[in-house]
Amino acid sequence: MIAAPWYLSSIGIMLVVIGALAGAVFGAANSRTHIDPRMSDAEIAKRLDRQQSIGFPGFMVFAGLLCLAVGIGWRLLRFFL
Repeated sequence: MIAAPWYLSSIGIMLVVIGALAGAVFGAANSRTHIDPRMSDAEIAKRLDRQQSIGFPGFMVFAGLLCLAVGIGWRLLRFFL
């Protein structure tokens, strides 16, 4: 139980690194939205909505940062109590 905040922080660091690498590898291909004047309004709206969604790399980085925050908060809480 004493080492749980340290394990949580290390898991958070690994998730952030994995998410950043996945974003660099997989996010580069999907980062551009090409809009052609011949496209219909519905198709343009669909492409723009798809671009605004949070993908797997973003979720991994968010989960990693959350794990880091909980681990650091847990350690600080144990220090002050």
